[in-house]
Amino acid sequence: MTCGKKNSIAVYCLVALLGAGSASRAARIEISAGEPPSNDRCDRALPVGEVLDLAFSTIKATPDGPGDPIRGSNIWYCYTPSRTGEAIISLYGSKYDTMMAVYRGWACDPRPTDLIAYNDDFSGYESQISLEVVAGRQYLIEIGGFGGQTGWGMLTIAVEGQDEAGLDLGDAPDSANSLGKIMYAYKPEGGPKVQAHYPTSAENGYGERPIGPVHKNPLAVAFLGNRVSLEDKAEMGLDADVLNNIDPVHDAADQDTGDDGLVQPIEMPAGEWTTIQYLVTVVEPGTDLWVNVWCDWNRDGDWDDDSQSDPQMGSDGRFVSEWAVQNQFLFGLSPGTHRITSPAFIPWHPAKGPRDIWVRITLAEKPWRGGDHPQMRGNGGSGPQGGYKIGETEDHVFVPSRHE
Repeated sequence: MTCGKKNSIAVYCLVALLGAGSASRAARIEISAGEPPSNDRCDRALPVGEVLDLAFSTIKATPDGPGDPIRGSNIWYCYTPSRTGEAIISLYGSKYDTMMAVYRGWACDPRPTDLIAYNDDFSGYESQISLEVVAGRQYLIEIGGFGGQTGWGMLTIAVEGQDEAGLDLGDAPDSANSLGKIMYAYKPEGGPKVQAHYPTSAENGYGERPIGPVHKNPLAVAFLGNRVSLEDKAEMGLDADVLNNIDPVHDAADQDTGDDGLVQPIEMPAGEWTTIQYLVTVVEPGTDLWVNVWCDWNRDGDWDDDSQSDPQMGSDGRFVSEWAVQNQFLFGLSPGTHRITSPAFIPWHPAKGPRDIWVRITLAEKPWRGGDHPQMRGNGGSGPQGGYKIGETEDHVFVPSRHE
């Protein structure tokens, strides 16, 4: 770690952040000595993955939370493991008598029943906790001091595990899956089923057809919502939440429990300009991000259409596209969870047919340039060859408020 004096009220440090399957990287952490830390309150817990000697301060921190076992000044982190295994959460190197507690989830204020582990003095006056963690789940870490003591400290989190899932993919139904099974986007009662052509699987036809987006390090920089459920592949292999994202054999989709980025309820008034809101959690600031959203307006099982290719989608002559949000640029976001409003777009809904709609939202480190196979069905919402380095893709199916 490299530290230096920045001015009379702040210290800046470079720490090594350890991501899933990636080398350590440096990140700048600023700690102010003249005001409460930015993660002073539980509802402002800083998201963190595996870290080495992350500098923190409880000086000027104020008490909040359950008040037991830690009483007095405290700060908060939300830890999302990159892999399943035994995690060691250590305050070794801290300069005061520390205390630490770990709770399930990211709910504030945590209840006594949410407490997983607690430690006061593991080595001298420094705290350390070992516990089994699951990749993609969230754990709330509270750091305080014995008898209300405050001071400067170091946080290190390491996890030992093997053969864990570490990618993120979508969970919309995809008939081009590697198991060769037809999947359906819509199965209305008393009406015809609509075959699904959403690009989710990334197993077959690599370079020959549209494939689903794959995010290689979804927890490293930023992700949608408050959590990510990691997987190995969309339709098979290891999955942190047990069920694969899609199950082609049983025609089951929408099985990723980490899809929590869209803010509900969602209004999509036909023919009227509207926006949606979504959540982005930033772990490491300083990276430019792009967000894209696709909506299956005509309910035909893909995200390929606009009012030029399907004139029925037109509304008073205004252009309507299933690529609803196109490369919204996010920059300068601080660590933590942000509520973002999309640019305005025009929804459309058919007079008859399914009322529910499949929507994909993708957060990545580069813009979407129209896909690798623009002339093939299923190109809309597809991922690039080689995948994305960071970010997350979420697929949602719901009945929007339509105002028709």
